[in-house]
Amino acid sequence: MPTSGENTMRLGMAYLMIAVSTLGGANAWAGPALDDSGKPAANSPETPTTTQSDEDQVDYGVGLRLRSVWVPSAIMGLFVARSAGGAQNFGIGGELIRRKGTTELQLGFEFEHITLDEGVYIERGKNVPGDEADYILSPTHSGHDLGWFTVDFTFINHVEIASGFQFRYGGGAGIGIITGELDHFNIVCAGGSSNNNVDPGCLPPDPAYAGKNGTGTGHYSEGTQTIAKYDLPPVFPVVNAIVGFQYKPNQHVTINLEGGIRTLPFIGLSVDAFF
Repeated sequence: MPTSGENTMRLGMAYLMIAVSTLGGANAWAGPALDDSGKPAANSPETPTTTQSDEDQVDYGVGLRLRSVWVPSAIMGLFVARSAGGAQNFGIGGELIRRKGTTELQLGFEFEHITLDEGVYIERGKNVPGDEADYILSPTHSGHDLGWFTVDFTFINHVEIASGFQFRYGGGAGIGIITGELDHFNIVCAGGSSNNNVDPGCLPPDPAYAGKNGTGTGHYSEGTQTIAKYDLPPVFPVVNAIVGFQYKPNQHVTINLEGGIRTLPFIGLSVDAFF
């Protein structure tokens, strides 16, 4: 039989164990274990293990773009046997941007005039005087401008080459909507004309006169020349391929110099602001 002293000792040990257990539970509820410096211990379950990096941050921005679009005469030669020259025009547009890490997704809006050099154009595979030539009129003489409005999505990636400077490249697609019209004369060239000799046999009536009332009288076999407009599709696909450089003076502003193909070759400058 245990003595009263042994019972008293056992009861005291039981109370001590309950107290230790209670204090341990209270510490668990109160917060993470602290090391000697008062910071969470390395093995504490409350120790932060990850933080959001720049690669995970998503920024949204808007931008303004200015571009020069051109069609060199060498490229025109891929489609026509003879051209009066190339074409060069300026465009302006805006963009909405989503940026995450080194990548950007752009929704762009842009408008350009498309003005071909005035003169004689002969389709590829045709020869004058047996075939007709086209004399394309400038907006000054036709009274009409040709242009396009485009909407496109472009995905762009960046590779850092120096502090604040990045190489950028990407591609995308969209649609273009034709505005205005492109006018021309259908010319039956005089005898003795050739693809390399169109002056004066393939020249139309005075374009300045024709542009005022739509017709002009010349010395050609058909007598009266009438201005005709090309039957262009109202909507067409736009394909983007872009390379360039980006300068980032701070986290909220970027300046981009880029070039490439946007159905037509271009070079341009854009400035973007992020929020």
